[in-house]
Amino acid sequence: MTLVDEVKARLTIVDVVSDYLALDNPSSRTPKALCPFHEERTPSFSISPEHGAWRCWGACGVGGDMFDFVMRQDGIEFKEALEKLARKAGIDTEFRNEDRDNRRRTRSSALHEINSIAEQFFTRQLEGSPGSEALAYLESRGIDASVARGRGIGFAPSGVNSLLPYLKSIGADSQSVVQAGLVVKGNDDAWRDMFTDRITISIRDQRGNIVGFGARAMGDAQPKYLNTHETSIFSKSKLLYGLHWATDAIRASGKAIVVEGYMDVIAAQERGFKNVVACMGTAVTSQQLQSVSTVLPDDADNPSTVILCLDADEAGQAATLRGLQTAIAEFGRYSASRSYTRRSPIDIRVAGPVVSDHGEPKDPDEAIRNNSAEWVASIDQADEIMDFVIRASISSHDTSSDSGLDTALVEIEPFFDSIPPHTIREQRKITELGDRLGVDVENVTNVLTRKRSARLQTSNEPRDTRTPRQQRTRRSEDVHPGIPAITVQASWEIDLLACMVQHEYAIDHATVEPYHFTDPVRMRVFENLKDTGNVEGCVSIIQGDTEALDLVDRLRAASLAPTDEWEDDQAAIIQIAENCAKRTRREYLTRNKKKEVQLAKENGNMIRDEDMVKAVEINREIRELVTPQNAESIY
Repeated sequence: MTLVDEVKARLTIVDVVSDYLALDNPSSRTPKALCPFHEERTPSFSISPEHGAWRCWGACGVGGDMFDFVMRQDGIEFKEALEKLARKAGIDTEFRNEDRDNRRRTRSSALHEINSIAEQFFTRQLEGSPGSEALAYLESRGIDASVARGRGIGFAPSGVNSLLPYLKSIGADSQSVVQAGLVVKGNDDAWRDMFTDRITISIRDQRGNIVGFGARAMGDAQPKYLNTHETSIFSKSKLLYGLHWATDAIRASGKAIVVEGYMDVIAAQERGFKNVVACMGTAVTSQQLQSVSTVLPDDADNPSTVILCLDADEAGQAATLRGLQTAIAEFGRYSASRSYTRRSPIDIRVAGPVVSDHGEPKDPDEAIRNNSAEWVASIDQADEIMDFVIRASISSHDTSSDSGLDTALVEIEPFFDSIPPHTIREQRKITELGDRLGVDVENVTNVLTRKRSARLQTSNEPRDTRTPRQQRTRRSEDVHPGIPAITVQASWEIDLLACMVQHEYAIDHATVEPYHFTDPVRMRVFENLKDTGNVEGCVSIIQGDTEALDLVDRLRAASLAPTDEWEDDQAAIIQIAENCAKRTRREYLTRNKKKEVQLAKENGNMIRDEDMVKAVEINREIRELVTPQNAESIY
């Protein structure tokens, strides 16, 4: 029995709610009270003791179980609500939590150790004959064997001398090898190396533990860069590459410079720019902002700064713009939900690129190696976030047309949330925006006000910022709050795709085919996710497909709700993906079965021999979907 089940077995919904509200008749089948979440004179808040649920039938329309009520009433997260109700129920959680944490630490240590073994193997290959071509390439970029060894750079060969046979020869634990993401299963169901014929870069967490690898292809192989699939210790969206090297310099300088690539960080670190880290993607995330914010000093007299030095082409600017809008908004909610307070805000700026003599932007790696003074100047001249947003959005759209102007204002408006309202600074930015657009300032103010009102009304309430283990309940009428364009119908398909988009390791567990899906847009997104193996690759293929792009954006924001039967989020996400894949296949088979039945009815219930064989096969497949799969060895 999980702790949640134990609490529900000892407490009733009436026990919990009556601590906060005066119920009109606690012993009735549907006790009522004035809703605590909005002002009212007539009770619209009711409880269903039979179902252990509550709901407001009035203005706010919210509802849930006892945990949802305490979370909303006390403004706390699920973990805190669970612990509070466990204490009320007389349950000692201290031993349970300590035991779980010990198991998690033991499992993480095993994955760190197997990654360390893999790094040593990759390093030996780079310095031996298999890595001669890779080492020559690195030397052309200013990285010799000594620097490569110090920075955790190696080479993953292919063929019989690859990592998997080596791990087998030393008796490495096969479960740890799989869980660390060092191997993947191919189409022939055989296990193979995750990285082959690639330069490898060790990725460490802030403590210096190796949590995964990045790998650069040799030659024209695609994708150019490949990362470890998400694991219990590796999440690309949460990590900043090089933070363990940069922590002291960031604290001392009060400034963090965020670039995109591993080589950018290594070039900077080797040339004395110690406060440089990489976001390992085309856009910074809220979790990465949170990570760097814990390192930056909190000095009200000297505000800290994060400078983004990302892609400079048009596509990169657009990606940066979208990413910033999401990241900054989520960072605000993320910090508030954890009572994380700073005396001084973090000033986020965007640096322009160093431009070559031919007018082409240089990567930070190239700029630092060729003329570091120019790169330093670009950092010193970094734009305020609002200046960058206004410039990038206006340059991306034809603001001389009504539709282009409207689109630009939709992009720009949310960033005004980062500026204190009714201040000189806000008025100055609105004036600058009006001047650039050639629109009267009063009109700009009115339009921005209307768009903000519409945005807040559409979102209803802040997006769920709880971790997967904290998201306890799913309701058919509220599967994905604030995501109106994804229908509740076939919600298991949405959950499966959301797992694949948010956690790339779930892609390998999506054992369905595109034709199993009920919606053509979902089919296209699924097919491209499977073909490319990652979200970035999928998005690059569907660039002209607005429906598919919109779905991917919404899937990124979708809430997933694992159960407490699993000790870590990865196991829970895999469970969701596998369950949803089974449900998707089962529903497809069930639809086919219904078609056969309907066809038989239309033919006087006469079933031909070939139809009978097909019906039996469908029944067999449906039964197999609930048959447990046996574990297998990778060796």
